[in-house]
Amino acid sequence: MTAVTTQPRDEKLLPPITELPPGLKELQNITEIKIHQHLDSTEVFCCWQRPARYSLYDGTKEEEHFLYAQEVSECYARQCLGANRGFVMKLSNADQQEVLRLQRPLRCPCGICWWWCCCIQELNIESPPGTHIATISEDRSFCCCPGYYITSDDDRILFRISFSCFLCKLCASVSIQITERGEPVAEITKNCSGNCKDFCGTENEYTIKFLKDLHVQDKIIILGSSFLIDYNFFERQQRTCC
Repeated sequence: MTAVTTQPRDEKLLPPITELPPGLKELQNITEIKIHQHLDSTEVFCCWQRPARYSLYDGTKEEEHFLYAQEVSECYARQCLGANRGFVMKLSNADQQEVLRLQRPLRCPCGICWWWCCCIQELNIESPPGTHIATISEDRSFCCCPGYYITSDDDRILFRISFSCFLCKLCASVSIQITERGEPVAEITKNCSGNCKDFCGTENEYTIKFLKDLHVQDKIIILGSSFLIDYNFFERQQRTCC
């Protein structure tokens, strides 16, 4: 297994903001992103999952969405594997230009597979599509408390994501912290409104709050990483089946 180390990053390696396409360039001034998943009761109660669809908004304005995410996956995987399925997530701007791609390989969900590499949940982040910039991987250093770390394309740890050991994901507000060298830089929050939509799973919406002034590429990486958290925790708990 390749060792990963936490090292200071060379800011010269980050792309100039002027080279970013519309949809990603807006992230420069955004401090809060609201991710809304489009769901209907037929998907939930009939246990027939369509490809996931999301609209992304500036959480402080909630005007027109600046990005739209569309899942690409096999039908059998959605119906049989549920939230554990492998997929490609394509994020496009208002001009329908794909600006960010997320690839999640299929992994054994049971956690007791003989081959450790077959169990670790991970998601690869590409921006522009085809150019790998980061990977979020499950951290199984502690068997009781879940966690993740985000690495660059040269295996340097950029961020860590930590959870409470007693995280309740069903009908409860959740806050997940993202840190850089031990310092909080962002958090993923999912607020429970207490209505029947939360209980039945016909509503899924979470927010990313940036606690520091981060480079746009850091925001892109954190945004992409949040989708693995959504599948592994929020989506898995909001279904009446699989």
